[in-house]
Formats: sequence, structure tokens, C-alpha cells
Amino acid sequence: MSLDLKIYRLGVESPGYTAIDVTEHVRRVVSESGMLNGLVLVYSKDVGCAVIEIEYEPGLLADLEELLKRIGCLDTKLCDAVLGKEVQVLVVNGELFLGQFKRVVLVDVSRVAGEKELVVALEGEFKSS
Repeated sequence: MSLDLKIYRLGVESPGYTAIDVTEHVRRVVSESGMLNGLVLVYSKDVGCAVIEIEYEPGLLADLEELLKRIGCLDTKLCDAVLGKEVQVLVVNGELFLGQFKRVVLVDVSRVAGEKELVVALEGEFKSS
């Protein structure tokens, strides 16, 4: 079995200062790539944008926002360091291995509206391999 690497770029519209569930975008990339098993890394290069794995539930997102305020993480560069710029998710039998409630979420604290870029890197076994 050989491992291959495929890299995709996704544009996600953001109003600024928000959390956006990007799980279905990532699922689509995995499906269209023909990935069977491996790792997906989802990365944001934009300042003030982080990618995390979390339950996409309003109460939990409000708790996250409150935590960021308490630790003074509303400065965009500090937030990048605290939350991280990427998340890795296993792919098993062509499906994201997230568990029942987890989602891949873009957290944008930049307060700048516009398109945010995600890089999705897939490493693993593909149908065409």
C-alpha cells in the first residue's frame, strides 16, 4: 500500500467574529478525492482564524467565547496561538472519524468580513492508488 498526498484550498465567506461549521466542506473534499483511509489536516493561514474540533452547539460556542474573553484572547495574534491554526482528523473507510457530535469549526475573531482560506491536506490511501 502506498500513501499519497493531496492538497486542496477552500474559500469560506465570513462576516468576521464568528464560528463557522466547515465539516461538510471537508467531507466533500474527502469524498471527491477518493480517500479511503488516512489523515486530513485542515489549516487556516488567515490572521485571527483558527480551526478547531468542537461540538457546534450554541451554548458551548458561547462558553468558548467567554473563555477567550477571560484570558484576553480577543487579540487576533494571541488567539492564533491559543486556539491553534489547524486540526487533524482521521479518515476511516472514506468517512471522517469525528465521533457523534464533533465538528470541524473555523473560529474567526478577526472582525474582518470576507473570504477566509482553508488548506485541506489529505495523506493516506486513495481509491486510485
